Amino acid sequence: MTTLEGPRGRLRSHHACLNCRRKKTRCPGEKPACSSCVRLNQACSYASVARAPPGERSEDRLAHLEEKLDLILSGTGTSDRTPRPSHASRQEQPLGQNNDISPRSYPATPPEPNYSATRPFSLGFRSKHGSLRPSSSVIARAIELYFEYCHRQPIWCFNREEVEDHDRLADDLVCSILALTSRFWRERDQLQDYGDKARSLIMLHVANGTVELTTIESLCLLSFSFFIDADMHLGRFHLGLAFQLCRSAKLDLESTYVLQSPTTERKKRLFWSLQILEQSYGQQTGLLSISTEVWRPSHLCNDGGQKDLESRPPPLPLDNIGSTSTDPGIWSATVPLGWVWSRARTYVSNCARNQLKEPWRHDSMYATVLSDLLDTENMIPISHRYDSVKFYERKAEELKMNRAYWIPWLKSQFTYHAIHSVLNHPFLYIVAAQHNQNLGIPNTFWRKSSELVLLHATWIVRLIDMASDKQVRLIDPFFGHVAAIAATVHVYYCCATDPRLKYKSNIDFAKCRKFLKSFASFSHACEDLGQTLDKMTRIASGSQSTDIEDWVPSKIHLSIPLMWDILQFNCKSEPRDMPTGGLLHPSLVPPVTRKDKEENHTLEIIVATSPEVTVNTADGGQAVPTSSYRTTVASAPDASGTIPLPDVLVAPTDSLMLNTPWLWADPSQFDMGGMSYQDSEATVGDIGGSTWWDFGNL
Repeated sequence: MTTLEGPRGRLRSHHACLNCRRKKTRCPGEKPACSSCVRLNQACSYASVARAPPGERSEDRLAHLEEKLDLILSGTGTSDRTPRPSHASRQEQPLGQNNDISPRSYPATPPEPNYSATRPFSLGFRSKHGSLRPSSSVIARAIELYFEYCHRQPIWCFNREEVEDHDRLADDLVCSILALTSRFWRERDQLQDYGDKARSLIMLHVANGTVELTTIESLCLLSFSFFIDADMHLGRFHLGLAFQLCRSAKLDLESTYVLQSPTTERKKRLFWSLQILEQSYGQQTGLLSISTEVWRPSHLCNDGGQKDLESRPPPLPLDNIGSTSTDPGIWSATVPLGWVWSRARTYVSNCARNQLKEPWRHDSMYATVLSDLLDTENMIPISHRYDSVKFYERKAEELKMNRAYWIPWLKSQFTYHAIHSVLNHPFLYIVAAQHNQNLGIPNTFWRKSSELVLLHATWIVRLIDMASDKQVRLIDPFFGHVAAIAATVHVYYCCATDPRLKYKSNIDFAKCRKFLKSFASFSHACEDLGQTLDKMTRIASGSQSTDIEDWVPSKIHLSIPLMWDILQFNCKSEPRDMPTGGLLHPSLVPPVTRKDKEENHTLEIIVATSPEVTVNTADGGQAVPTSSYRTTVASAPDASGTIPLPDVLVAPTDSLMLNTPWLWADPSQFDMGGMSYQDSEATVGDIGGSTWWDFGNL
């Protein structure tokens, strides 16, 4: 089993058994069967290895001495080594302090056990490939943080019981979990290297032809970690590699799942987790980008989903959390909505390249995306709808205990309103009107879309308020992106004619901006997005200050390049401007083409009063302006026994949507628990029960 080598008689095992080598764990080396295999009741066997020549023995002894020296040096404390530049060094405040929506919006990160006395990050053991595996207590803590912050938000690779045995977890999966959760540790500087270790182990699996399910799961975790850190190139590289490995294993075909196995559901969850990352962060342009049409949900296909097994994608995973036997579960319900969101992202990309067909045409992309959204909305069970779950009535403790349900539920709500906000964003059509004269003609579409975008952007603020009030911690940068999109809408309406709408848009903009900045302590991507929003705000206000609490402008200047960066989630912070994210050798780095983001690339938005309309009887009088009115609706007491405060509502004279008076409501009278309003005095223009939250929810 062992041989004596060198003058000191060092004992060394030549090689591990096949089982330990496959799992990348230390092998005791006993023969004919090692104690590890005996304990696990597995057949133990060794591969035959030829004895090395004397010259190679010297090299092997030198490598052993170097390995021992590394252990000795690491045992003196990893703090002596120069840490890699990390996001923590750029943040003076720890996670969860002084950067949240409100003083009690998000709970601070729970205190971790004091590991500094035992130095778990340095007192580990080296596996076969030289990776430093942390202690079992560190692995347990990393897994706990994963399920507290990242599980089903948005990825869902494994359940808790599938990773209970820490000793049997593959090294690459352990390192990937540590890399993803490192942003939530106090010792985050000491955990930065685990991302590189995970990448090395994954590439060894690929090179040796030993790729397992945990290898692809590790790629999924790493890609999500890179997306959080705004390293889009590395994130998309690892995501693309994971897709290629899925194709090699045929995990992208329904025929693979005909025969059930213990890992069938885990494979489904992995595949659709990769799809969710692609929908939110994948590349939308370029010849090599994946067409979103390939993953059109079966209920949206023209053939009714009657494809053969070799061309159908895998079924959605089973989700028993908060669901019944008749629906797939809330996490699975977010997948079709995510696909429509990816179509909306493609729509924005087309607009940025001046490839926009008039949105009112039946064959336009606007029409098809909106049609897919309505079809998908109809597929969502009633039990998961806003009015059914009554999120606003739930206690914070209840939501915290059932995060696995409520985080995906919030994701579906944010996605739904984000799609409407993007499709109807006025910036898209103002820019497009410069290249398409048909878009420059005032028409019904302009008026209706401007009201729809304000409706859904206000719903996004409503959801932000509820998440803050209920102390729900959100981690996925997608939520920050949606808040930034809503902020650009409210900036646009800060120069509205109605002073109450001006004031309300100003308040909502501040909420979106504060919510986005709450992600900056752990996400480079949202930090970059916040900086872009600040630059756009300074240009819009014409001052160097980003504090526009009392800002009531008569006109604003919207920066065209910065608006595209926000809508397309382009993360381009100055310290990390490498276009390849450290992926390529400098000889392959393409030249950087920077956009000029000066004020001469702006749109000037000027306050305009309601237009005077001349009645034309030829069109049936459709252009007749409506009268301004005030309306009130009586409501019953809510569940808490209180009656919401009254809200004064006034519609502009040129509004087509008489049933959305909330657009001009006074925000100071919002009631978080109530869903309707009352007034003791009845006035003209009563719309018979139409109130703030009766419209536009999912």
